Amino acid sequence: LTFIKDGMGLNVLLRNYWMVIHPPVLFLGFASTIIPFAYAYAGIQTKKYGEWIKPALPWALMGACVLGVGIMMGGKWAYESLSFGGYWAWDPVENASLVPWLLLIAGLHTMVIYKSTGHSLRASYLFAILSFVFVLYSTFLTRTGVLGDTSVHAFTEAGNAINIMIGLFVLSFTVPMLGLFLKHYKKIPAILKEEQTSSREFWMFIGSLVFFLSAIFIIAVTSIPVYNKTPLLKDLIQK
Repeated sequence: LTFIKDGMGLNVLLRNYWMVIHPPVLFLGFASTIIPFAYAYAGIQTKKYGEWIKPALPWALMGACVLGVGIMMGGKWAYESLSFGGYWAWDPVENASLVPWLLLIAGLHTMVIYKSTGHSLRASYLFAILSFVFVLYSTFLTRTGVLGDTSVHAFTEAGNAINIMIGLFVLSFTVPMLGLFLKHYKKIPAILKEEQTSSREFWMFIGSLVFFLSAIFIIAVTSIPVYNKTPLLKDLIQK
């Protein structure tokens, strides 16, 4: 109380009851994305390519629900504390939490399609992998301070050593898993016959595709500060 009275301690914008429950709920949603990721990895390693969908589906549903609630809590906090006019104004760190949620929703669609018709197994693998990968990437965006000038959430610059460590941590999960997925891509069962355009599963797949493309677009634009700080782009801009 003394710290707060003297102008020290927690930032005044963070003294809000939503901030007491928003971060742990959001982090629980983040952590839950590793479970479908782990099931997808197990499916490839054991060569039981389709058996992981059934046990992974409830976890993916839980993760999407928890992460969605956490994002809504963050939006409510932004509305009350930051006067963003009812929304977070596409704050980059909030975008980084929105992208894994979009990919989880896309993955839920394709998992349900696979259970129903046997289609979209490869897409289910991709979405389960990318949902966790982008959670790690959002950690990189937040913790390295690369978004320090563009977000109210971002940490300050941590230094090159810490940034490199975080980057290597992200790559240590991303590169091996995507490499494993691509290596086994043709071995993953796929039904060559296309769905009827009048079927429920066809439009569910179209919906998952919209979620996926939205996620890629959002993370690409949000990452502009990262692109701008790469040495090659810096030289191009200066020239």
